[in-house]
Amino acid sequence: MIEQSGRDVELTAESLAHGGESIAHLDGQVVFLRGAAPGDRVLARLPQTQERSQSEAGRGSDAIAAVRASKQFLRARTLKVLAAGPQRTQPPCPHVERCGGCPLQHVTSEAQLAGKQALAVDALARIGGIADAARLVEPIVASPEAFGYRKRARMHRAANGSWGFAGHEVAPGARSPIVSVDRCLLFEPALQELADAVRPVLAELAIAEVTDLGLLVDNRGRGAIDLRCEAAPSARARQRAEQLLRRVRGLRGITLGPSSAPTLLGEPLLADAPVQVSQGTPFRLRARPDLFAQANRGATALLQAVVLEFFGEAVRGRVLELFCGAGTLTLPLLAAGAHAVIGVESAGPSLGLLRKSAEEANLAGPLPERSQARLQLVAGDAATVTASLHESERGRLDAVLLDPPRTGAAAVIRAATALHAPRIVYVSCDAPTLARDARLLEQSGYRLARARPIDLFPQTAHFETVALFERAR
Repeated sequence: MIEQSGRDVELTAESLAHGGESIAHLDGQVVFLRGAAPGDRVLARLPQTQERSQSEAGRGSDAIAAVRASKQFLRARTLKVLAAGPQRTQPPCPHVERCGGCPLQHVTSEAQLAGKQALAVDALARIGGIADAARLVEPIVASPEAFGYRKRARMHRAANGSWGFAGHEVAPGARSPIVSVDRCLLFEPALQELADAVRPVLAELAIAEVTDLGLLVDNRGRGAIDLRCEAAPSARARQRAEQLLRRVRGLRGITLGPSSAPTLLGEPLLADAPVQVSQGTPFRLRARPDLFAQANRGATALLQAVVLEFFGEAVRGRVLELFCGAGTLTLPLLAAGAHAVIGVESAGPSLGLLRKSAEEANLAGPLPERSQARLQLVAGDAATVTASLHESERGRLDAVLLDPPRTGAAAVIRAATALHAPRIVYVSCDAPTLARDARLLEQSGYRLARARPIDLFPQTAHFETVALFERAR
């Protein structure tokens, strides 16, 4: 344990760290500082007791090398800005001091982009061991909108029955409080309208079993919600959810219950109006409020275009896609002319949405010059399914596409690289786990050829990175 008096100290924020804090130093020790923009001089408070941490020692930029050696750091929160730096801006949200959703709102958009670019380079260099990461990481792609970009969100029930988001950590290891939020500046207007319409009726109906409220709108403004419960809902809960569905105008459907076995009421499946990526065949993405989908509608189109660009000529070849979900990247690949895509996903309902979208756009069947169907979908664990494909697909694939969750794809790397595809395109939502997996890929004979960050989540600590790995010949 590192004992501190809980004293107030003056600190200068130096750079952004993974997680949305800034890095400062106090008596030679690294401090993760909340609420300060790089360049700010602030009065900050250190909690009374702080612990050593190995798991968080990898956060941040070059300045964190000392943390990795000592496995010690401090945390502090800003009390007062003594001298604002050039990267500070006035956050427009009244909840920003308590809500943990937008830890970068006080940082200018330009500085957010520069900071995320630096974090991508740093992770690949320091964790991935890629010496020329600064050259290989291309300029970050900005989101079309800095606010009002979310088409989906998940709110949590607060102790007083209102709905909001997890607040800042109050103590190491303690559960974050839920901060009530009436209006979120990241919501698309239609999503905010849905939240405004649903919450008062939900409060009146008092469905006590519901702990989370998932919100989703399509690009035509139609809405669906997920009423998440820890166990199967009671008959009373279902009856009241059906009342909610009837009473809220524009609400198409509800998923009710635990994520493992939801009850579907009405039509919770939403289909966007057709979209076109890079002059490919138009298609419609489908989504359900209880299933994963990218939140930033405008930036998702940019992500799809970058992935197609990184595929190069392989975009018209045979592709294994792992963690394919409902087809955010599968459908653009098929629309661009891929001869065959094998999509693997553990969430079976997502595969159903993908299949329906592909068949509707005539993208699932064979090309005129071929007899085999272009789309093959497999439900199951990515590593297990990939290992089972060694006999049939080794040496036949033109590319492997990975889009794993935040924890990365370490369990999949060995099986995927054994297929000997010439290139692997990796879409990551966490730079440190991408860097860790980049090292594993290098050990398996693949080298990083290029990478490009995309800011799908302005005002937050998160961003996506698309990376291309090529097999050594």
